[in-house]
Parts: sequence; C-alpha cells; structure tokens
Amino acid sequence: MMNKHLAIFGPYPPPLGGISVHIMRLEPFLETEGISYRIYNHGDVQSNSVIATRKKVIWYLKMFFVEPFQVFHFHQFFYFHFIYYCFFSLFRKEEIVVTIHSERLLNYSFFKQKMALFFLSRTRKLSLISVSKNLNDFLLVNGVNSIFLPAYIPPQGTANKAVNCDKDLFLFSVWKFNKKLADEIYNVPLAFEFLSKHKSEFSMLFMIGNKKDSDLVYLDELISEYNIRENIILVFDENLIDYVHNCRFLLRANISDGYGVSIQEAMDLGIPAIASDVCERPKGSILFKSNDLFNLSEKVAYVQRNSKEELLKGREDLLYHKELLKLYDSHFNS
Repeated sequence: MMNKHLAIFGPYPPPLGGISVHIMRLEPFLETEGISYRIYNHGDVQSNSVIATRKKVIWYLKMFFVEPFQVFHFHQFFYFHFIYYCFFSLFRKEEIVVTIHSERLLNYSFFKQKMALFFLSRTRKLSLISVSKNLNDFLLVNGVNSIFLPAYIPPQGTANKAVNCDKDLFLFSVWKFNKKLADEIYNVPLAFEFLSKHKSEFSMLFMIGNKKDSDLVYLDELISEYNIRENIILVFDENLIDYVHNCRFLLRANISDGYGVSIQEAMDLGIPAIASDVCERPKGSILFKSNDLFNLSEKVAYVQRNSKEELLKGREDLLYHKELLKLYDSHFNS
C-alpha cells in the first residue's frame, strides 16, 4: 500500500506549457516510486488524480481544508503566492516544496523584493527550488535557502508530425502570444527581423501553446509589418517535441528567461539550439548576445556550417527529476 502522499498545485495539460508538461511527465515516475499524488490543476482538466481549480480564488481558501498530505508542492508564478505560502505553512502541517519558474523576482521593485524575501524566509518547513541559477544565487545571498534545480524531465516519446516546407525550418515557441510577452519576454520582433532578412533561406515554425488566450490580431499585424507571411508556419496547442524533428535548429531569443526547457528538449531529440545569453542555459546551447541581430545571424551561420553531431557534442543527459524525487523522499522520511 502506498504511504507517500503528495499534493501538486499547478497547471496540467491542456494547454501545453513548460510547467504543465513538467507535471505531466513527472506522473509515471511518481507511480514507479509508489507515491500517491493529487494534482490541483489551474485549468479545466479533471480525472481520478487531477482536480480542476480553474484558477478560482476560492481554491486558495479551500486548500487550507483539503485532506492531509505529507508534502505539498506549489509551482509559483504569481507575486501573491509568496505571501500565500507563508500563511499556508502556519495553517497546515505538511512539508512544503515551492518551485519558482522564472526570474521575475529579480526585476521587481526593491520593496516588492524585500516583501517576497520576508515571507519566503518565514515560511515553515519550506524547500525552495529555483529553476534559474541567477535567481538561486540572489536568494542565497539574501538569506533564503534555495536549491538550483531546473524543471526538466526528458521527453519519453514523440509523434513526429510532418511539416511540408521547401526551406530550412527553424523552431520558435511561446506559451501564449500578446504584445507584452512578445516584446518584453520572448523577443518575437528579433526573431521576425532575422526571418525577414533571410527569407530566401529560412521559414519559421512558430508554435504557440495557448491559442485561446493569445492576441492573434497583434500577431497578424506583426507578421504583416515584417512581411514574412509566406515564411511562417503557425501551429497552436500542440506539443513541441512532436514537431522539432522538422527543424534545422531551435531559436530561443528571450530577453528574460529562467532556463529554457525547450532548449534541452530540442538537443535531446537531436536538434541544435540557439539561445540568448540572459541566464544559465543547458550545456551544449549555442549562445548569442541578447537582442543582438548581428550576433544571432553569426550563430545561425555557424549552425549551418556544421553537422548536428558536431553541434551537439556539449549536450549532457539530465536527470533533474531524480533529484526532485530524492527531495520528496527526504520529506516523506523526515
């Protein structure tokens, strides 16, 4: 009989995104380890092990009264959560694991940073995970214990869906599309500008994980502005790993980022990855100076000149999920 009880609070597919895919890929390992689990899903999907909370505020109150678990794992992405964890830890007896999935805390105002650090430092029975090395270092310097542990679990299989294109394809993916995310996070204008200057050589496979919440009007305007309509293939609400084999390389041009799970996924599936140098990246990534079109073009030319085998020499096999399972175990046995 299972005697390890885990609750996970975060998104679950669909739609597909970095955190939701991480949680979904973790499930078979939890079952292999004999861990009984419940996922409190921010979306609409529900099953025997998944409860749909639909991001309703009432669920933040309900969580104080759900059945007892041994470990509660929260996946953080709203500022409000920093305060919530502290009060949750005072009310409940579980060990708490929190994974921070971005570097947004580094860009908060001084006051907001101090408030977040204050509440994190006073959260009882907390194991804090940073997927960003920069954020992990910041927390440690400011007296908050943190573990650097990217939220990456290797893909277990792909559908290998085909894309017809007469040019070299490169892959660019975002969680959802709107002006703020495109301009301030994903740096879509840089990718589109590169494509507009290399239309004779390349087309872009542009994957958007959440069509429903995306601003497709602004996307269409941007495509027209850069005159790349004939060189862009849009795919919505699909799994990146099913399409990556069509591409010469993956481009991750983010201005702000945490790690870049898609980078490691591409390399694990045999495709080189070009990424901005804004944070710690998976080993084997080909880095360019953030927001530097000339340097990006140089790196693409480098990729075109070399074989995939040569470009992927620096890649390493990652087993971060095993470290996460060890962390759970330490709490189950405490």
